Amino acid sequence: MNVENSQPLAPPVGKHGLALPMYKRPGEPEHYRVTATRLGGIKRQSPKTPVHFWFRTRYVSALAAGLSQLHPHILELHIRPSTVASLIGSCVGLLPAFAKSWVQAVLPEWFLPSHVVLKRQKEGGEAMINEEQFDTEVKAYGRLKPLQGVVIPTCYGRLYYNGGRAMILEYLGGVSMSSPEGATLRQEELSTLLQLCYRALHDLGVHHDDPNLSNFQLVDGNIMVLDFESAVFDLSVDEQAFFMKTNIWDLALRYRRMQAFYLKDGLLEGA
Repeated sequence: MNVENSQPLAPPVGKHGLALPMYKRPGEPEHYRVTATRLGGIKRQSPKTPVHFWFRTRYVSALAAGLSQLHPHILELHIRPSTVASLIGSCVGLLPAFAKSWVQAVLPEWFLPSHVVLKRQKEGGEAMINEEQFDTEVKAYGRLKPLQGVVIPTCYGRLYYNGGRAMILEYLGGVSMSSPEGATLRQEELSTLLQLCYRALHDLGVHHDDPNLSNFQLVDGNIMVLDFESAVFDLSVDEQAFFMKTNIWDLALRYRRMQAFYLKDGLLEGA
């Protein structure tokens, strides 16, 4: 039965008081899990393309691969071991905790994890729009610094890559909320986790404003937010509440439709 033609029921109230869209479909499972067919068909290619670039005072050598065909400006990097970085890390490790934290903050390039993401400014289309979107994302990461590594990826800093602006971000792991593996939450679980994210962002004056399931990553039972190119700043409290509600409503509807699609396609099954 087509979700869009179903009759909506009175939505339940989630943990934080936000009503969710609910649609009744005959035979719909209460909970989903990934099928054995999907588990057996997952193939992930490791980064293989050598790349080299300067990041502040460090010359970085890495192996790269695209994270998604839809986002060619985003690369997954496996950084090759560096003797100099290992030596610096060993020396800094001997310092007191406060001094160690200060050095790591001042020279982040020498303390990068081996697995990171490089996000370049988009190319093609309107150059001015691409520049504005990159500037917006930089501003958002600066404003949301207290949430880095908790609700959003850690931003290790900016650089120039192949003649264009870029930033190095934390590689989160986990699963995309747009994938079958990310489509196993109940509606109320989804709403609760999204509300926690939106409220944390709003407390620091940032609204995400791009309700696309691929911009949310499920990591260790929590949702983390990606892609702040369309972020909006300093909305009023009423505006924040309104846009949080409409965005989560939209995401929840998309999530249910996605679950129905994956169920029909044999990638999900009732748990």
